[in-house]
Amino acid sequence: MELLPVLEAQEKPKQGVWYSLAPSGRSPGVSVGHTCTYWPGDGGSGRILIVGGANPGGSFSHTHAINLKCLEWDALPWEGLKARYEHCTLVPGSPPQSLWVFGGAEQSGNHNCIQKIKVAESKALWEEVMVTGEPPSPRTYHTNSACIGSLLYVFSGGEAGASPVADQKLHVFDTVSSTWTQPETQGPQPPVRHGHVIVAASSKIYIHGGMANDDFLDDMYSLDPSNMTWELVQPEGDVPPGVAAHSAMALGNNIYILGGLTADGATNAMYTFNIEKKSWTLMKFEGDLPPNRLDHCMCLLPWKVEAVGDGGEVQTAATDPEAAPTSAPAKTLHAETIHLAFVFGGMDTQGVIHNDCVVTVVT
Repeated sequence: MELLPVLEAQEKPKQGVWYSLAPSGRSPGVSVGHTCTYWPGDGGSGRILIVGGANPGGSFSHTHAINLKCLEWDALPWEGLKARYEHCTLVPGSPPQSLWVFGGAEQSGNHNCIQKIKVAESKALWEEVMVTGEPPSPRTYHTNSACIGSLLYVFSGGEAGASPVADQKLHVFDTVSSTWTQPETQGPQPPVRHGHVIVAASSKIYIHGGMANDDFLDDMYSLDPSNMTWELVQPEGDVPPGVAAHSAMALGNNIYILGGLTADGATNAMYTFNIEKKSWTLMKFEGDLPPNRLDHCMCLLPWKVEAVGDGGEVQTAATDPEAAPTSAPAKTLHAETIHLAFVFGGMDTQGVIHNDCVVTVVT
């Protein structure tokens, strides 16, 4: 069993190392098909919101949070979410006001409804959004990164078992008008699939991998929303094998993918794709790696650390704005932000389901 070093609150992590994050309090149970989303907070801190999911006991309607200021689990008293897994979450707008969910499945079948919650409200409740236009058919659509501005982009998804939906249309949902549309697109359209990742990066939507019945896909397509044109990306470098049920996120011009299911089983490999160079790189790490996993979630986490410098007096870091400043000669604490890939849960092909939190530095 892998033993990862534990990253403590405000500790500065090393690049090229996987860490375990161990929040205090009661953690969620083992889970697959959930989503995780970073929600910014006052004073430079924030929360990780983990929504829905499933395990052999059923599908979930709850939301758990990690308070990043004190690194502690919190079961949020939000009611009204329809139980679901392998759904989509999105946070439109800046600064964010509401967390939205679309699609997913539970034991009785697939969803195509949209719900949202105003996170900042003291007695927040999930509400179903009344939409106009033709919605996509019910489907699984496991992502947290398919939104540009106020628009959610939906392409393909899971029907049942290993079969994707037959629907080949691109669907766009406007969170301002609560309207679904199906714009005409140009260029080579991706084949239908499920278990793919969908990532908004550098003003485009990228689709990678997935599967259709028994076929694992290794292709990548981009969609330019300005002219609704698809492009088949011809990548170079360490091209990942066909993979499904992996996770993805973006930082600047880089897209990161982790884990998933390949023809050889579950994997823990992490790759980065540089958009400008159109090149994949297999990331290398020191020490142990997280367990192989699929159907997990990953999001970008701005991690606040205290950096010590010379001169002046010690000042309170942005991670604890309420603490009283103290004085000490020749030392100053500055708040520094390091970007981490945060990963929670998932399972392997032997039926082991996880509820761990692991992180690594991304640039």
